[in-house]
Amino acid sequence: MGGESYNDIVKMKVVRLLQFYGFTATHEAPVRIPEGGWGRVDVAGRKGNITVGVEVVWSGDVARDAKKLAMNNFDYRYIIALQYPKQVDEIIVDGKRIKVVDSIRSFEHELRRDLGIPLDHPYFSQLEKPPEVFIESKEEEINKLIEELEEYGLENFIEEVLDAIRRVYISRKLAVEIRVHYNPMTGPTSPNEYESVNIKPQILSILHKLNFINTSREGRGEGRKTFAYPTERGSRVGHELILKRIKEHERDIERIIKEYGNKLWIILYGSLWYTPNYYSLEIILRDRFYVPRGVILSKEEDPIIKAAKHAKILGRYSDLDLNYLDLPEPPLIWMFSNFLVNTMLKDDAIRLFRELESYDLAIQDTEWDASGFPMYDVIKAPFEVFQYFIQRIQRPGNLRYYAQKFGVFYVLLKVGEIYHPPTARKTYENLLRALELNDSMIAEVLADMNKRGITSRLITDPEKSPFIILDEKGFEEYIKYSLVTIAEHFK
Repeated sequence: MGGESYNDIVKMKVVRLLQFYGFTATHEAPVRIPEGGWGRVDVAGRKGNITVGVEVVWSGDVARDAKKLAMNNFDYRYIIALQYPKQVDEIIVDGKRIKVVDSIRSFEHELRRDLGIPLDHPYFSQLEKPPEVFIESKEEEINKLIEELEEYGLENFIEEVLDAIRRVYISRKLAVEIRVHYNPMTGPTSPNEYESVNIKPQILSILHKLNFINTSREGRGEGRKTFAYPTERGSRVGHELILKRIKEHERDIERIIKEYGNKLWIILYGSLWYTPNYYSLEIILRDRFYVPRGVILSKEEDPIIKAAKHAKILGRYSDLDLNYLDLPEPPLIWMFSNFLVNTMLKDDAIRLFRELESYDLAIQDTEWDASGFPMYDVIKAPFEVFQYFIQRIQRPGNLRYYAQKFGVFYVLLKVGEIYHPPTARKTYENLLRALELNDSMIAEVLADMNKRGITSRLITDPEKSPFIILDEKGFEEYIKYSLVTIAEHFK
């Protein structure tokens, strides 16, 4: 794709984005230009008395575009430089600030921040709305499978085959063979070095030969094992099986909605994982990271502090990935929900997933690393469960307020562990921008900590760290107490 054609696509996205936020937006609007006379700005927007000017460039010097935006008196001025080396930068021209960003996503973040868009206002760049889960499934694929097995004289295996497909579909990567007869020093110790798990060999053979699964041997050494993945055909059957189970347990699911109330929305968003090509719901039961012999682990972090520091978006992503994610909810909502699921709501989440497991709508599984060693024991549920629930419940009204409070302490924890002042300052500014927080929120908490002798006040000098920790233990205890207080609102 050439630079110009892609530029045009970006320009039209900017027009639609501004319209999404209530602006009247124009592509190629007339403006004065630095050389004298009249030219055009890529996108101009107006909302009441507020004006926005946007230039889109592929790469190179942005000085002329900055001058053009400055001389036309837009209230907010942006340059989207698609190959710019920084995510966000600022240029001052004739006393006017022009923001240079590297993507539509960064532009939207800056626009929301500049205009003071509320955190609970949806994003333009959203995930597509999940398709409706049609519970009145015709079970066409299931019936085809049953007829096929009967035709081949395999009718005695129907239930086991269907259950195996369900398990592979929910897991998306189910271990079906593990290496047991193997010595790391000498290699295999028996001709039959692999042993079947989760699915019987006969059932595995049927699934493979009839194109319901693919298998792949992965990992290394003792961790090497065989994994089963659903084929397109297997996924169609798996999808129908899940819809069938949802239909069979509709009353139970409706009871769950009433029983869990506002907690359910938080558990669903806090446990939603994205793996390339599919979504799933996952709750971590315990860490099982492989530790080589002789390795001494450092002291374990406090679980509340650890859960806050490592709060994730869609199970795998952190604030560093926000530029590449399109989310239907503000990042802090995802991170705060994930924090709650791993702390105050952990028992509720496990109880919910165990109940889903009893309805054949979830399975206990393992997340593996690239070498085939276990990382986590988890309970997984398929995306259809998320879709069914989420269309019948609403986000708790107070979640945004407490998510922002959580965000302040998340920023303090992340920045507080950085000792290099320029890096700390850059991280601080990037976090405020990405999480749509402002200095005043941080300053208020630091002022209270300062009175207690824990930190300095907020330092605004761009050449210095945003704050200084005077009492490491007190810093952690203050934040832990604050996080617990926030989380208790959702017990």
